[in-house]
Amino acid sequence: MPSSTTWFIFGITLIFLAATRCIADSKLRKSKYKNIIFVGPTGIGTVIGFFQLLLGIRDFIQEGYDQHYGKLFAIPTLFQMTIVVSGHDLIEDIRKASDDQLSLYGSIKEGMQTDYTMEPHILENPYHFRFIHLSLTRDLGGRFPELKEEVIAAFSELVPPTDSKEFILILRDFSSDKSRDWITFPAWLTGKLVVLRVVNRLFVGPPLCNNSDYNEINDAYSDALVKTALIIGFTPGFLKPIVSRLLDVYIPKTLRRAMKHVAPIVKERLAKEKLFGADWDGKSNDLLTWLIEKTPESDKLSVTTIKAITIRLLATMFAAYRPASMALTQALFDLATFPGYIPELRAEVESIVKEEGISKDSIGKMYKLDSFIKESLRLRAGGKASMPRKVLKDFTFSNGTTVFAGSTIIAPGYAIHHDARHYSNPADFDGFRFARLREEQDDPVRYQMVSVNPTFMMFGNGRHACPGRFLVSALLKTMLAHVLMTYDIKLEHNGRRPTDKWYTFSPAPNQTAGLLFRRRSAPSC
Repeated sequence: MPSSTTWFIFGITLIFLAATRCIADSKLRKSKYKNIIFVGPTGIGTVIGFFQLLLGIRDFIQEGYDQHYGKLFAIPTLFQMTIVVSGHDLIEDIRKASDDQLSLYGSIKEGMQTDYTMEPHILENPYHFRFIHLSLTRDLGGRFPELKEEVIAAFSELVPPTDSKEFILILRDFSSDKSRDWITFPAWLTGKLVVLRVVNRLFVGPPLCNNSDYNEINDAYSDALVKTALIIGFTPGFLKPIVSRLLDVYIPKTLRRAMKHVAPIVKERLAKEKLFGADWDGKSNDLLTWLIEKTPESDKLSVTTIKAITIRLLATMFAAYRPASMALTQALFDLATFPGYIPELRAEVESIVKEEGISKDSIGKMYKLDSFIKESLRLRAGGKASMPRKVLKDFTFSNGTTVFAGSTIIAPGYAIHHDARHYSNPADFDGFRFARLREEQDDPVRYQMVSVNPTFMMFGNGRHACPGRFLVSALLKTMLAHVLMTYDIKLEHNGRRPTDKWYTFSPAPNQTAGLLFRRRSAPSC
């Protein structure tokens, strides 16, 4: 590994080269985009403006949205033209555009620097995402018993009965409230571990989904992927291969650890298939099996294939678990912050469970719970940049403004979610906001959590809306229903909601705060 001195010298050189290149690019971009409004500094100030935006010192996206709503405007960036699109009509233009004009995968490739952080063919042929869209979403009802079983098992192990202290996770020193049966658990870590287990139950099945090392690997891979992509993204194009080689230790190391878990299971499943046939009794219906079946027969046991399967497993988990775990933690914080909602939510859940149990159909009838979670997502999840697209061909919007190939466009999701034009009292948490709208307008579809439109951007919009949103919705409602029926919950210390943390353009729940749980005497779901 390079020494700290080498890294320091390299960093200073990189900043100098980036600033020089950025100034040149800024002048070129401004001369080319004469009809685009520029928000923030230009020239040498572009570098300063970018880091102000990145560090949360100044929010140029919100400034542009407030001052130029219904128009396109550019924000300070380093090596690319990033244009923010605001207003219903212009966002609809993005939704209607073809993939050869505005590319979602092009923006993912650039944002995650996939040429350097994973195998290029992974994004060129992302068939692993079709498992979410086609297989898992369509068969979610059939897989629901597994989901429910893992939710109950995960919570019972991670947030155990408070009179069984020998089973309490040694995640950090826990503290007890004055009332001896309240115990504090780290909210973010607990929520993350629950989601990892439940999602991996559907992706790789037992016993691997319960393997703490494998789940930790999934988390470590996600962190390594984000950090590596961020550093390479700040690097001028001609230096990216050099920087990626310097960083080429974190992701491969984590990948090798994951392959040690995945390879034996692949071999075991192939051996059973050879012995008992393609549809052998007990064959797992999960993402891993799906990936094995998509692999040519002659390549199934090669190291290259095991690596490719493992990368796709980790990449799919990255896309699925991080948003779900953040959403779960935020919803738990909101549940504890606004306990006045608990009796009504609990009554809804208990009445439905008493009649129908917990199933895909029954959680679909939990309208108030759906509304509560969606309001938490509206207020706290997502990020400042939604619906990213890479412009592959010059594209003219309905207002006559043209954006040129090579630029990136985004929609200001966070600003939209906090806009009084779309939501009354947008800064306030109104847990039953969407339940009331559903009832007032007699529209059971438009206001549910999984619905997408230009005023709710959590899952994107149009044909490229997140295919995993149905899974995320089922996960969150099942987990929250279980918590409501099984535990009492409250905030620690002085009862104030922990402050969210911002990482680049995205908010995240406080990662050090705890929540107090107490097991209820009533039976769980």
